[in-house]
Amino acid sequence: MEPLKYIYSETFISQLTNALAKAHPKLDKQQFQKSVFASPWKDLELKERMSRISETIIGFLPKDLDLMFPILNDTINHLRKDGVQDFNFAHMYFPEVIQKAGISEFSKSMKALEFITVFASGEFAIRIFYAHHHKDTNKQMLAWTKHKDPRVRRLASEGSRPLLPWGLGVPDFKKNPGQNLPILENLWNDKDEVVRRSVANHLNDISKLDPDMAWNFCKNKFGKSPELDKSLKHALRTLLKKGHKQSLTHFSYDTEWSPAKVSLRLVKDSVRIGEKLEFHVGFDYKEKKTRKIRMEYFIEFVLAKGKTGKKIFQLGEKTLNPGDRLELIKKHNFALITTRTYYPGKHKLILVINGKEVKEEVFLLAKAKK
Repeated sequence: MEPLKYIYSETFISQLTNALAKAHPKLDKQQFQKSVFASPWKDLELKERMSRISETIIGFLPKDLDLMFPILNDTINHLRKDGVQDFNFAHMYFPEVIQKAGISEFSKSMKALEFITVFASGEFAIRIFYAHHHKDTNKQMLAWTKHKDPRVRRLASEGSRPLLPWGLGVPDFKKNPGQNLPILENLWNDKDEVVRRSVANHLNDISKLDPDMAWNFCKNKFGKSPELDKSLKHALRTLLKKGHKQSLTHFSYDTEWSPAKVSLRLVKDSVRIGEKLEFHVGFDYKEKKTRKIRMEYFIEFVLAKGKTGKKIFQLGEKTLNPGDRLELIKKHNFALITTRTYYPGKHKLILVINGKEVKEEVFLLAKAKK
């Protein structure tokens, strides 16, 4: 698959240039494109290319925000007329223009973001405003929870997440994740799924910082509708994976139960980095009542300097009926990835059922083949 950075092709930049020129007839189209593609463009990665585009736009537009921001809005409208769809990842350089050019003009920037986030989501840009105008930004986000457009309402939740992936960290969110609960109270039962999904992800962030806070927010909200229950369960996914007893019990998973006799078998007791560890799980269910179970497994990894750390992975959920035989085959991939470094040595596979560790096996992770 071609790297995502190549979405910024000559055709893409040409379309942007033409739309920008319609909104700002004084634009020197040739010089604008030359500036975008100036060296070292070929070496720039995705976010660096976004930044290059945003900086070039700022450089070629009037510095007066009362002139610049309307030009941006007009440009977006021309792109829409050209068939470009809203909520467009490729055009997230537009919010970046706002954060770079308008950081000292809070009210004007919020008005611009309110329009632009519908076209290209502004959750990364809003983090910069939190860093410089925290209280005012919190007030604005709370006000946006009542906005008529779901993409603006989504920004209120997504932009205030304590652990927003790839977003600028806001230390105060990690210290006090509860400050945004009023935003989530307004949005958790939103009619639009894109908003509810953001709230679920926000609550999942909170669950990693304060499990009880996330559980207490959700526990009395179940039973309104299947769609809302689904969102709330998604919000509690990390608590369920980590064996949070109250969450598991709510979903009828008995945290004290485990099979009388369970088999956990490794196909091989050693595997090389870059290969897959195959293991089999099996047991007979001999009870007389139906039972819900969810299964995970831990890998206890060897870390640097001889330390160890555990990471959990989901195996799935199942309803057992009397006389059932559960058999499961899983392959865990030790392929090299940029987000994890593997260290050779003894590792441990631990089977978890309903939050309870029930069986474990040791295996050797060896160096990759040369």
